[in-house]
Amino acid sequence: MYRKILLAYDGSSLSAEVLREGAELAALCKAELYVLSVADISGAVTLAEAVVEPDLQGAEQAMEQALRALRSTGLTAAGSVRLGNPATEIAACAREMRADLVVVGHTGKGMLARWLQGSVGAMLRDHLACSLLVTIPRKSSDTTASVEQSDLES
Repeated sequence: MYRKILLAYDGSSLSAEVLREGAELAALCKAELYVLSVADISGAVTLAEAVVEPDLQGAEQAMEQALRALRSTGLTAAGSVRLGNPATEIAACAREMRADLVVVGHTGKGMLARWLQGSVGAMLRDHLACSLLVTIPRKSSDTTASVEQSDLES
């Protein structure tokens, strides 16, 4: 079914579901996993060095955290960090790696925030040449996930 799965991960608690569902699908499909973390500089001002550096460091930490969590379950995964608009960078990475599936998290933004900032999922839905899975956080009582929350927080 899926041979190459791209996981968009930012280290937030909402994106933990991206790792869980991506790991489950990769195990079921014996698919390659690739983690992408994007340092969003789409709203950065001209003093880019002062603005970008903290975001880049956070994106690198998120990507490394995701790789550790996935590898702790026995899965093989690679990853990278990009600078730019998250939707644009996720779509470009998916195209470059010829992904069969992109997994992103649902942020739960309100209507005003989506209108002002845009929706990564909506943009990807309109611009990807592969399937898109938008994850919704599970209730804490669901323990069927193969990547546990404790793995994600280490």
